[in-house]
Amino acid sequence: MSKHHIKSDTCLNCNTSLRPEDNYCPNCGQENKNHKIPVSHIILETFEDFFHFDTKLWNTLKTTFTRPGKITIDYLEGKRARYVPPVKFYIFISFIFFLLLGKLSDRTIDGGKNKHLIKQGDDKAMSISLNELLENKRIYHRKDSGDVRMMELRMMEFDYTSKDSLREDLKRLKSAPDSIIDKLLLKEEIDTTAYYRENLRNLLALIPEHNQALDSARFRINLFNKVEFTSQEEYDKFKEQIHNYSTEQIDSLLISKGEKVTWFNRQMLKKLGKYDWKDKDDIKEITHAILKSISLTMFVMMPLTAILLLLIFYRRKYYYEHLIFSIHIHTIFFLILSFVLAVQVFISDTVGGELWFWAFLLCLIYLISSLKHNYNQTWGKTIAKFLLMSIPYLIISLSLTLFAVLYGFLA
Repeated sequence: MSKHHIKSDTCLNCNTSLRPEDNYCPNCGQENKNHKIPVSHIILETFEDFFHFDTKLWNTLKTTFTRPGKITIDYLEGKRARYVPPVKFYIFISFIFFLLLGKLSDRTIDGGKNKHLIKQGDDKAMSISLNELLENKRIYHRKDSGDVRMMELRMMEFDYTSKDSLREDLKRLKSAPDSIIDKLLLKEEIDTTAYYRENLRNLLALIPEHNQALDSARFRINLFNKVEFTSQEEYDKFKEQIHNYSTEQIDSLLISKGEKVTWFNRQMLKKLGKYDWKDKDDIKEITHAILKSISLTMFVMMPLTAILLLLIFYRRKYYYEHLIFSIHIHTIFFLILSFVLAVQVFISDTVGGELWFWAFLLCLIYLISSLKHNYNQTWGKTIAKFLLMSIPYLIISLSLTLFAVLYGFLA
């Protein structure tokens, strides 16, 4: 569809006189377009631009799924007018992918439930083992394979924030139904048989009401490494004031706790102090920061993938040829995965979850087929070279993902 611009007699940029047929200024090159545009013209141009992009997008998608590797070949041969440019195509699809991924993560966080078997307070303060609660009493069992499991039962730990709350929890557990006892056994990876269920109940029953180990337990919150707090008042003060700490104050706190002063430790202290891991809004903020970081690392991942392709599929001599293929293939990956995300977000989480395996399988098949057609090699050579590049590709992708997660959280 042609565009209908309102032209001017004079270039608005350099004041050069223009003829009616001049679409561009012969002096400075600016488009001959009047800056005073009616609303109807703006609406018309918007529809023209949309359908122009829509046509290119349709051609790109149709060719992508009917002839793997064809859009890369056409682009390198100069047949580009019918397709969306590679970078624009990637930005458009990746925006949709990370938008859907963010929505799915938000919904997952909102729907998350506390999976702890024993109710906890706002902050996990202490833990104590069943063996300690039994005050290290010796209980003899048959010396068979079950004896090892019994030792594992005694090492079972309970998290608590106050001694009174733990006492109440233990009291409930002594008369808890089998389903709760089974959850405790599964947590320790112990078989949920009547034998172990009965033994766990017997151990719980032996815990004295006035427990010396519990009475002598000290408050302790370990934030990370050597940074820990031994009183509720100290921890509450830290949480309240960390937002206003200067770099010098953070360094001083790290030194007082016996921790090294590094950029990483500073950031860890600030973030772990700032965020409440039971606050859904805080978790969402961290998740969005990590997703944004991962999306940016893709602009490193694609050029690195192109280097791998250049080294392994050396039939094409120029780096930019491999870069175009890398951009296209990562775009297709995001397109396929976006479909699954859309199903999970808008249709059914269960159905979408079952589609992930098939989506990754489709990505794998599409990649091998595209490599075969783009580099024009036999199936045997294509598969062999694909396997050869898979290991370094996985190492690079996992390393960049780990970096993105850490950077997104810390920075």
